[in-house]
Amino acid sequence: MTIQIGIVGCGGHANTHGATIAESPFATLVACADIDPERARLFAETHGAPYSYGSLEEMAQNHSLDLLIIVAFPTVHPPLIKEAVGYGIKTILCEKPVALNAGQVQEIIEVAKQTGTTVVEGLMYRSHPQIRQARKLIGNGTIGDVRYIHAQFSDYRNLNPGNWRNDSKLGGGSMTAKGCYLVDACNLFSGARAAAAFCIESNDSDYGGVEIGETGTILYENGVTAQFETNHRSCWREEIKVCGTLGTLVIPHAIVTKSQTRTIEVQLEGSYERRPMQIEAHSFDVHNSYALQLENIYRCIREGASLNMPLEHSLANYKVTDALMKSVHSGKLEKVEWRE
Repeated sequence: MTIQIGIVGCGGHANTHGATIAESPFATLVACADIDPERARLFAETHGAPYSYGSLEEMAQNHSLDLLIIVAFPTVHPPLIKEAVGYGIKTILCEKPVALNAGQVQEIIEVAKQTGTTVVEGLMYRSHPQIRQARKLIGNGTIGDVRYIHAQFSDYRNLNPGNWRNDSKLGGGSMTAKGCYLVDACNLFSGARAAAAFCIESNDSDYGGVEIGETGTILYENGVTAQFETNHRSCWREEIKVCGTLGTLVIPHAIVTKSQTRTIEVQLEGSYERRPMQIEAHSFDVHNSYALQLENIYRCIREGASLNMPLEHSLANYKVTDALMKSVHSGKLEKVEWRE
């Protein structure tokens, strides 16, 4: 039995979810909603949803949804989640960023616990088998003890003034659009809680001073150091490197994984020119991470499976992000605050 899905927010990225649902054996798109009713109508027509509405309230009043997917601007994600919870919707997938700071995530967690609601942040890359395999290889000690992580996710010179990523009032910026993946990856592969963070940012005065690039360092309690770079005015890169005492694991294309094969490279041994490096390649067939994310949520709803992206992990990410953003303004290394 498929799960009945509604989508709120019918802008460009919602089309990825609409197409994913249309191809899924696990899901049916029954309705969509947008503050622009005509945009909702066209989206419904494109993706085969029988109903469209001008608000989440209308959609919730007319349908019993198994899953709501929120694809709106970052600033309205938290209020939309709380509104959906109020309508009794029990499972919510919210596109990243699920919130703008750790305090907002904590509020969402508390509301979710009080109502028995499952909220998932849409970091779809976690569902791809290359990430699961990378975690397994690192966990098995293939590269020894992790010592250093480097992550990069840069964009394709996004100069569209109408794109939310270029509007800080909508929650735009490279941290909310790209950096959230990198902080999550660093936390995921580090094996410990973050202790402190430092970050510098670049801004674009032609777009109201919106933040377009972040270069950050995260220090972990187990001694691991992670560095990341993200930029909205650069060429496309999405690479993660995890360096250990025995070797390095490289994921050349780590984040956007929908329609191409992927490879992990494990580089072992090697010493200058004295000893050649041994390279192991792990290849993966084409997998759509959005489809795998949806399947994981389906199995959570129908079978009680564990989530690939628990909201508690999101909270940890935003605690680190808060420290990074605090550092941008202070110019100092800032502690990551773990107290509730």
